[in-house]
Amino acid sequence: MWHNVLSSHQLEVWASPETEDLLKLLDQKRLLKQNLPNLIISDIGIRYGGGTSLLATDLCKWCADHAPELKVLLVNPRQSQIKDVEKRWANRRGAIDLLPKISLENLNYAFNVAAQALEIEVNADVLTASISNIKLQQYQPDKGAVKGKNIRQTATQELARKMAMIPLMVMASEPELKLSNDDLSIQSLNRQLALDSPISELNLYNVKIDLEQTGEFARQLFKDDPLLPALIIYDQDKYVGMLSRRRFFECLSRPYALELFTKRALRVLYEQVPVDTLQLQGNMSIVMASQLALGRANDDIYEAVIIRLEGNIYAVLDVHDLLQAQSYIHELATKLLRSQTQTTMFQTEKMASLGQIVAEVSHDIRNPVSAIYGNTECLLTYIEGVMKILRAYEKEYGTSAPTISETLEEVDWDFVRSDLPQVVRSIQSSSRYLRRLVDTLQSLSHMEDHATAEPLDLLECVESSLMILSGRIRDVQIVKNYIDLPKTDGFSDRIIQVFMNLISNALDALVDLKSHPDLIIQRGQLLLKEDTLVERSNIQTDIEIAWQPMLMITAAIAKIDSRNWISIKVSDNGMGIPKEIQNRIFDSFFTTKGQGQGTGLGLAICHQIITQQHQGKLVLRSPYLNNQGNVTIGTEFEVLLPIASN
Repeated sequence: MWHNVLSSHQLEVWASPETEDLLKLLDQKRLLKQNLPNLIISDIGIRYGGGTSLLATDLCKWCADHAPELKVLLVNPRQSQIKDVEKRWANRRGAIDLLPKISLENLNYAFNVAAQALEIEVNADVLTASISNIKLQQYQPDKGAVKGKNIRQTATQELARKMAMIPLMVMASEPELKLSNDDLSIQSLNRQLALDSPISELNLYNVKIDLEQTGEFARQLFKDDPLLPALIIYDQDKYVGMLSRRRFFECLSRPYALELFTKRALRVLYEQVPVDTLQLQGNMSIVMASQLALGRANDDIYEAVIIRLEGNIYAVLDVHDLLQAQSYIHELATKLLRSQTQTTMFQTEKMASLGQIVAEVSHDIRNPVSAIYGNTECLLTYIEGVMKILRAYEKEYGTSAPTISETLEEVDWDFVRSDLPQVVRSIQSSSRYLRRLVDTLQSLSHMEDHATAEPLDLLECVESSLMILSGRIRDVQIVKNYIDLPKTDGFSDRIIQVFMNLISNALDALVDLKSHPDLIIQRGQLLLKEDTLVERSNIQTDIEIAWQPMLMITAAIAKIDSRNWISIKVSDNGMGIPKEIQNRIFDSFFTTKGQGQGTGLGLAICHQIITQQHQGKLVLRSPYLNNQGNVTIGTEFEVLLPIASN
């Protein structure tokens, strides 16, 4: 988001290649009198090599000492709001401001802070268009891309999202690059690699030679390109094999080899060279290719590799380039694993703290709620007794006295007499609802967790989840298709957590779609694309009016593999989930929500609870078949649990 919005105003944005070398890089550019950035946007929590010293503090100090004109803007991605005391802390360190976690909601404000620091004018139209494009990218995946490339692009974007703790340099002019061309090409190649990149994306050589050409011609080819690892050998346009640089010059180093091989056809020399070529397909991953290359005999371990591309095209891959790419991917995997571990630990600690807080609060609320609920019954009895006494007084003495008549009219006695019992019953109903909500929170916070599974009523777990989320479903139609279900063995708190995540995700999808009328029209057109008779000018308006957010919960008994299962389906009529990412929907840290809006852990935890802890199944369908057997655009999650043995 930073890059897209800043770049929209003709600002150059680039990231520090190595976080720990940021100060060295700035110091080197200062000593070489190169242009420094105008602004650095940095995460407040970056540390040196896993240590305790904050880089952000040293960065502000370096700028104050060596480059006062270089401004630092700090961001705290772990907080949605920044307190005044925290801003004062950042200002004392030398930062111009401290921003909360950046999202599409506050990106406009954050950019204005950066623009003020850069002393540039904000183009409101360009800024609005840039933010709109970012929003559309979340709902419109690249359908025209090649499937393999799209997967690699998604993996790269996901990795970039998880490793976003890299400072951004913002410059108003082009920086002076002092790197060599080779260094630039290597760095550019590494930035394009993803964890599952194939070897066809590496630097390949395609120098061909025929067996009828002389050995001197081959020696000249190697001399012209000192980095050429091998020649591809052909015999009258027919692929034969490979002749590596090492084998070639080893053969020429023999006695009388120059006179024997250089003036004759290359066929003579090729027959004297031991041939044991490793040939790989171009779509093979870099990691797998490096394993096969290192698995060769010691004498062949540094030999080049033949790569077969589409259309029977052959190329040569230097094993040095292969191992360098494999090392870079290993570094990416290590950083990703470290990031995932830290995120998991953070989420676990946060959930444990949240569970403890919920347990304490629900326990404190339970006592006064129980007192209110218990006393309302007595209060209702007392009110009926008082009413009975008042009716007896009215019958015995009447209400004709002026003082009594005026008082009854002043308090509207007829209305009070009929409404007072209803008020007490309303208090009683509300306290009953509140007590049930507290019981659900206690169950969810593991206060009543048991070591062994107990018989569960799944519909009661669904209702508990709906009760907790009742504040979010006011504008969504809930359709319940229930039947009497048998019991299943399990843990109620964990099953409630599963249904809460599934229902919450469905509500998020419906709310997002409702806020984008253009996507509602697109969804309606997908439903009508096969109907050639629909030709109305007001079809878009009709589609917008016809679509209403709907959440459907269906209970049934399903028979799968000659076995009966309890089935609970949670369905919505949103935009659905694209086919190309459905196989990754239960992966840890994978999310379809926007940056900073989802942790990517909810569905992974649901899948683990259902499949591992309850021996069930969690099935995704998008689109899915509704109760009438028609295909419906949207998303459906089906929870399948075995029926209890008792």
